[in-house]
Amino acid sequence: MRYPPGMRLGYPAGAPLPPSRHARTRRRAGAAAALFSLAAAATAAGPRQIAGETPRPAVYGERVDVEIVNVDVWVVDRHGDPVTGLEAESFEILHDGQPVTISHFVEVRGGLVAARRGAAEIGAGAQPASELAAPGHLVVYFDNSRLHPNNSKRLVRGLEKLLATRMFEPERVLIVRQDRSLAVEAPFGSTDQELLQALRRLERGGAAGLDLETETRQALDAIRSAWEQSQDTLGSASGGIALVPNVANPTGEPGGAGGRTLGGPGSPGGPDACGSFVNQVEPILDSWVRSRGHRVAITLSNLTDAASFLAGLPGIKTLLYLSDGLDTQPGAALATYAAGLCPGAGMELLSGATSEEMSDRFLELTRHANTNRVTIHSVQASGLQSPAATSASSDRGVRGGGSQRSSGTFAARKRAAEQDGLRLVAGETGGRTIVDRNELGPELIGIGEASRTYYSLAYEPPVASAAGGPRSHRIEVKLADGSLVARYRRGYREKGPEQWLTERIEGALNLGITSNPLAVRLGAGAIRPGAGEGRQLPLHVMVPVERLTFLPRDAERVAEIKLKVLARSLATDLLVLREKSYRVKGAPDAGGSVDLPILLELAPGAYLAAIGVQDQVSREASFVSTALEID
Repeated sequence: MRYPPGMRLGYPAGAPLPPSRHARTRRRAGAAAALFSLAAAATAAGPRQIAGETPRPAVYGERVDVEIVNVDVWVVDRHGDPVTGLEAESFEILHDGQPVTISHFVEVRGGLVAARRGAAEIGAGAQPASELAAPGHLVVYFDNSRLHPNNSKRLVRGLEKLLATRMFEPERVLIVRQDRSLAVEAPFGSTDQELLQALRRLERGGAAGLDLETETRQALDAIRSAWEQSQDTLGSASGGIALVPNVANPTGEPGGAGGRTLGGPGSPGGPDACGSFVNQVEPILDSWVRSRGHRVAITLSNLTDAASFLAGLPGIKTLLYLSDGLDTQPGAALATYAAGLCPGAGMELLSGATSEEMSDRFLELTRHANTNRVTIHSVQASGLQSPAATSASSDRGVRGGGSQRSSGTFAARKRAAEQDGLRLVAGETGGRTIVDRNELGPELIGIGEASRTYYSLAYEPPVASAAGGPRSHRIEVKLADGSLVARYRRGYREKGPEQWLTERIEGALNLGITSNPLAVRLGAGAIRPGAGEGRQLPLHVMVPVERLTFLPRDAERVAEIKLKVLARSLATDLLVLREKSYRVKGAPDAGGSVDLPILLELAPGAYLAAIGVQDQVSREASFVSTALEID
């Protein structure tokens, strides 16, 4: 099932944004999805064995939960070339500063599992050498809210070269676009041609970076105007008022000893030019920080949602974040410019503009991406820029000797701030940062090669989390050879069972990422009238008995199952969530299927629905998606 490309994630074209933090997506339904046309009543099919599947014996016993932390490591030499052939003993892992034992070790080379060495034998059921590693997935993330239209062409040319290498199979590539919300341009399962068409649309699209450039010029103009007005009204900090007898210069002599600027420390006369300038500039900086900080927060939220949707995918998940920059301190560059015009006001302006720290939000994003094994590689699309040209564009004829210096400082600080966030999200997740490059093809191909050549390590954390919810943990990887450099995820956040289940259901709903180890089948009962104009749909979720785990409870065998259904209207984007828990009694060897009915209250219309079914004992779970049509 296909939906038109270029639509906002889960939003009909032109529909207003709902008051929800989560971005939604339209997607191609996965192989496990079923299509229900419920104009007429449907009847749930009786129990049957799934074609091509071998029944597994029912399991009954006590559950043992063991947490395993995976760490993918990319190792390069001092020239940046990949290093292969290392053994487990070449690595040391620190979990929150404590050394831990590497329990699993695999080297993946060119997409193949290389011969295991050292701790390789520790992992039971070791795969033979030369076996294919889990295939990687690529997410191409165009942040149109922070891209200048002229830079999209450079990105598209580089991406075309990467896709031409076939390092990522086309059906494992997802292309998304962020304006204020996310939109899918090409879903997983696309063909080569569909991916290229999506890139062409993005190349022609209206990125908002030009608006950001206009806003920057307007803010600089406002600051320059404020400075010139302050000079005209009150004189500069070194002259003008300083010539007035008995006020700024008690001696009455021009430039004589004792002359001082009106408004200086202890002056009774009132504000000087700098004081007036600060009063005018503070609202400009405050507005700028709020506006830019809000834009950054939207991007971080959308990136977090993207990482959530990808949770259910196996293997390496490579996310290319494409932007002109991502500020960690949105007001610092502009405050530096203003302080350069009036150095006496520097600290006051800088402290007011940099109080909106984004570090916690950046850390939340990167820890979340790390938990879901999503590696973010950040690419600055603006390429290599001339400092002189950038400075000239910042300086528009402001009067005063410090104008050129201030403009140059602004350009340098702005460029550095734009790169700070890019380096942060990549560095924390084990990715690369590409900046100051006009030719992006070779750099992007290098990222593709890295997704096929790496070391995969795993360990059991030393202690479980204390009661009270998820905790963040730091990871550090050390190499025995100090001349080598390792990239890896630098921490993760523990994920509670409810979050784990929710993220995978959202992935099934938004991206069609499905898995069905419990061999779940879906059926529907007769539709009947509901409240108002609504309809009641009895949904039947059937699970083969042999797939469930039964535990002894009061002389009986009991399986505990949790069911969660998330449906979204294609017309209104309204979300309907239903969840229910079941205790199933019976004989595990009786065969047949367990019917788990759940009632959905839906208005007439078309829906996408995702269903999550989890065996609460074994923790095995299935995630399937379907389309619903309610008349």
